Amino acid sequence: MSTDAEVAVLGGGPAGCAAALWCASLGLRTVLVEAEASFGGQLRAIPYALENVPGMVSVEGATLAETLRAQALASGAVLVGGVRATLDGDALRVRLGPGGDVLAPRAVVLATGVRRRRLGVPGEDLPGVAYNVGREPERLRGLDVVVVGGGDDAAEHARLAAPYARSVVVLHRRATLSARPALQAAVDAYGTVVRRPFTHVESIEGAGAVRSVRVRGPHGVEEIAADRVFVCAGPAPRSEGFGVACDGFGYVRVDRLGRTSRAGVWAAGDVCSAEAPTVAAALGAGSTVAKAIVAGGPWPVLGEAAALGTVGLRGLTLPARIGAYASERGITQSLRFDLDFDADTAAAARTDALDETVDYAAVAAVVEGVLARQHYALIETVAEVVASEVLARFASGRVRVRVSKPDVPTRGTTAVVEVRRSR
Repeated sequence: MSTDAEVAVLGGGPAGCAAALWCASLGLRTVLVEAEASFGGQLRAIPYALENVPGMVSVEGATLAETLRAQALASGAVLVGGVRATLDGDALRVRLGPGGDVLAPRAVVLATGVRRRRLGVPGEDLPGVAYNVGREPERLRGLDVVVVGGGDDAAEHARLAAPYARSVVVLHRRATLSARPALQAAVDAYGTVVRRPFTHVESIEGAGAVRSVRVRGPHGVEEIAADRVFVCAGPAPRSEGFGVACDGFGYVRVDRLGRTSRAGVWAAGDVCSAEAPTVAAALGAGSTVAKAIVAGGPWPVLGEAAALGTVGLRGLTLPARIGAYASERGITQSLRFDLDFDADTAAAARTDALDETVDYAAVAAVVEGVLARQHYALIETVAEVVASEVLARFASGRVRVRVSKPDVPTRGTTAVVEVRRSR
């Protein structure tokens, strides 16, 4: 294979295919590298037709993946599948697998996407635990299914399992699902689906295969029978090892053109788009990056000083009446709040007041208002409500809320809980 590529695109999902298509069609020698044998990324794992890709009434994910692959190839890009590429830490050199060819392009595009986030609980590696229902949900016929999560992905899994499974239980931390209303309505149409709010997983039980899920919720600790467990806890970006600045959640920081903090390295798609992880956004970002690379520049590097940092409010302690157990209800307890915000840290250092971003006194007032209006069974709920209201009130794009009971010895999330929310 020729090693004189001008652009190396890492990742063969929608963003990577779009970037390769545009770079090659605009005259740049382009190599598209995908770690999996097939191109298309997450598109090939979607078990239902996509109805929300602009310009397409309905399209199967695998069909769209093949179309994108064929278009990139027809444009003149070289496609390399089944190879995991690595980027040198000091220079723009891309190695194709251990001992493979080395590319020295003038631009590298990171389109590596996301992976499924794990729960990090005992038993998660047991047979019967999965992160995608696959293209044959009928294999769930007659089984007890547990879905962990409250977003669109969790609702889709519950909807797909419901026609076949004996029972479907959806475990979610908040009072309601955060999935789109249309998806929630589709789930509620099946009488076999049961929602379990304010509930989190402590472990997955079984000997050689899944038998049950051990959970903690409003009724204390209990076990729910399960033959299959689908973990829908959200995405985690594949951003490790590229030497670029990332936010607190691992998403690559980019500007409006897709430039990263490293000269010559760009990013597009889900790896840098926590707010809009959609096929449409990925296709647009891939083409934007390609046009900017072709235009040349020179582009100044996206500096760390311009990137968002984290500022925080620590040790806000207030009285509250919460409790999941009868012995706790009606008793006033102390809650400690630690909050971190994405903000312009350079401005914060000058003023120490964050007038343009976060007003500490106003944050405290928001928290006091939440506790005064109603009382909650779990500190998980307190953290979620505070995070939502703080984001609605202030200009910060992301907030992390940590709530603890300072008078209770820490025992996992019994005494401490942390949530992170973005706009």
